[in-house]
Amino acid sequence: HFRNVDSPLPKFQETFVDEGYLDMYQVMKTLKEHRFNGVMIPDHVPGEGLRGINTAYTIGYMKALRDRVNAEAGN
Repeated sequence: HFRNVDSPLPKFQETFVDEGYLDMYQVMKTLKEHRFNGVMIPDHVPGEGLRGINTAYTIGYMKALRDRVNAEAGN
């Protein structure tokens, strides 16, 4: 599950992947450095009534991060 939140545990709200307190580029880079080779899916995409649009945005953002990290690694 790939998600971002607005603050550390125990109290947090899920946010869009580009709006939380974590640097999701660094998260993706760390996954690459540790040779993660699993499935990644968006988790609890926020937004009422626009679920499909918000999910598409999140997946596009995840793919862009993956592509950037792979390009930097020469893949």
